[in-house]
Amino acid sequence: MVDAVEIYICKKGQKIEEGQMVMSNDIDCKEAAKEDAEKRCKIVPSTERIVYYDVSGGGFKVLYSYTNPNVKEAKRSRPLGRGGAASAPVKKKKVARQKGMWEKIKGSLGL
Repeated sequence: MVDAVEIYICKKGQKIEEGQMVMSNDIDCKEAAKEDAEKRCKIVPSTERIVYYDVSGGGFKVLYSYTNPNVKEAKRSRPLGRGGAASAPVKKKKVARQKGMWEKIKGSLGL
């Protein structure tokens, strides 16, 4: 019986060691791992591969490996502008510099 499982979730082009690692105590067999992998890939379609390792008893044994046949590219998110819609960045207005005292005197004397 499996007590603890490490789950490595990898995006496209990622090595297994670089993937997100999650622990689970709910997965106890290969069928449960398969069900979980399919569910995770439906929730996050940009997931390419999921590997389940049995780490109970001090070992590190592959319980199940799943490769998503329907991988979708992750969408790049743009920052939201005004009104909640994605838009181009807002340009800042330049603030006019105030005239110094000598500039004001020169201007009033017509110099």
